[in-house]
Amino acid sequence: MPAKGSGNEKSTGGMLNQFKQHIKKQLPELMATKTLLAVSGGVDSMVLLDLFRQLQLDFCVAHCNFQLRGDESDLDEELVRAYCANHKIPLFVNRFDTLGYIAERGGSIQMAARKLRYDWFGNLRTEYNCRYIATAHHLDDQVETFLINFTRGTGIDGLTGIPETNGHIVRPLLPFSRDEILLFAQSAGVKWREDASNSSVKYLRNKIRHLIVPVLKQENNHFMKSFQDTISHLQQTKSLADDALSLFVKKCIHTENKTRIIDLQKAAEFSNSSAYLSLVFRDFGFGSASEMEKILASETGSVLKNAKYTILKNRDTLCITDNFVVNNNEYCINDINDIVKLPFFMNISEVEEANVKSDKNSIFVNSNLLKWPLTVRRKKTGDVFQPFGFGGMKKVSKFFKDEKLSKFQKEETWILVNGDGRIIWLIGLRADDRFKLTNNNQQTYLITLNQ
Repeated sequence: MPAKGSGNEKSTGGMLNQFKQHIKKQLPELMATKTLLAVSGGVDSMVLLDLFRQLQLDFCVAHCNFQLRGDESDLDEELVRAYCANHKIPLFVNRFDTLGYIAERGGSIQMAARKLRYDWFGNLRTEYNCRYIATAHHLDDQVETFLINFTRGTGIDGLTGIPETNGHIVRPLLPFSRDEILLFAQSAGVKWREDASNSSVKYLRNKIRHLIVPVLKQENNHFMKSFQDTISHLQQTKSLADDALSLFVKKCIHTENKTRIIDLQKAAEFSNSSAYLSLVFRDFGFGSASEMEKILASETGSVLKNAKYTILKNRDTLCITDNFVVNNNEYCINDINDIVKLPFFMNISEVEEANVKSDKNSIFVNSNLLKWPLTVRRKKTGDVFQPFGFGGMKKVSKFFKDEKLSKFQKEETWILVNGDGRIIWLIGLRADDRFKLTNNNQQTYLITLNQ
């Protein structure tokens, strides 16, 4: 890898050549497609810009002026404008009203600036047909992120560092240290601007940068190379863990009607099953070990929710679904040809005979027994029906229980009701025996659900 100690032995041509070889080997798409470079005016992004220019890659530049540092922000913008003008590089500049954005929406300056720039970068990438957005994160950023995550507590994901590629974001300088980047800038005559806030130890990242990392480098002259080796080992370990997790998911989790169902009995067959479940929970935004332990030990019907997902304990399973608002509307069907705005597609058609076997998604009914209008609605308290093939009446709630439906499945079930109030069909589950065909002379309707 490029980093070796301080990196002072590198020549300008040396880093350029190593950058070129790194691109060819790890990010060959950058040689053949257009890239949007995020350039702030600092040494890291100005060096990235100069490397892209020298390699004659296809790119354009985006600069954000957050107007937070007065004249300093404007001087950053002027530097980037001058470089791009001198080298005839396409440039886009956006002057954000960052404080106004915060006043309207709240949040910190850091989060607001991140939201503003990446939303804008995404729009530019699409509009100007750029495959990637390149940022100037480097090896020292990797070290700082590792230590921040380590001090806050994290799993292996937090220790494997910043990914070189993440969706449309690429970080071509990630293998290079800050010392190497600074040496290249000085040797190549690349101009840059310093942000005074970077020297402050007010923020945790700056404390780590100025107070902790220098000590680590002093204790180990090859610290940066050692760190890269550690990250490489951790990434290999994560790859093995991902393979094991894929096997766990394949055996223990399946999907029914957009609901992910975890079979806890099958999960228990794995050693360290709680570790696998913890990783699955984290994928859905549930990072608390105590929350996981609580739902696992809870009774059937217990629920755990966050902003996007709900987990339901249902006997020996956990059901994970997107949060949704139950649609309790009722829909009226006036006749066989009536087109209604159901939240799903259902068709009623007249057929010569019941020449196809019915299933959960299609039923045949004696049309002479239908009284219009029909109604499609959710379950109501006291609902009863006669399940097809069953000799007597049964409460719908008891049928749901016997079928071991989860709370989600109960809430999502629609019921087709006759004009006289009798249930015709628990849609997608079971028809009512009272509407079945009894002879070949009856007029027959086929009712189908298309999921």
